[in-house]
Amino acid sequence: MKKKMNSKKINVLIIVSAVVPILLLSGCTQQPNNPGTNTVSMKNLAFNPSTLSVPNGTTVTWINNDNVGHTVIAEGGLFSSGLLGNGQNFTYTFSTPGTYNYSCSIHQGMRGTIIVQ
Repeated sequence: MKKKMNSKKINVLIIVSAVVPILLLSGCTQQPNNPGTNTVSMKNLAFNPSTLSVPNGTTVTWINNDNVGHTVIAEGGLFSSGLLGNGQNFTYTFSTPGTYNYSCSIHQGMRGTIIVQ
């Protein structure tokens, strides 16, 4: 014997089916002021993300999650991390809008960009 769903349960299902996709999609966009989103990981000889857009005044943290040492050095010398071992990090606060390219001086293929808006 089939049970009929009451209208209250149907309304809840409609709301959930409308709200859940919105919540899932909102997680796909970059949220610059949330913890962790202003972090660049160094892993597998790459910066991830390789390009990060942040609002002016944001502090970005680079974390070495690799088993080898890395550096974070801006073109033009604006910032330089020195050698970072596994688990070590470097932070820099961007106070001027612009595009900032950086690289690892040890691994020439490691390049990244911070876009400050």
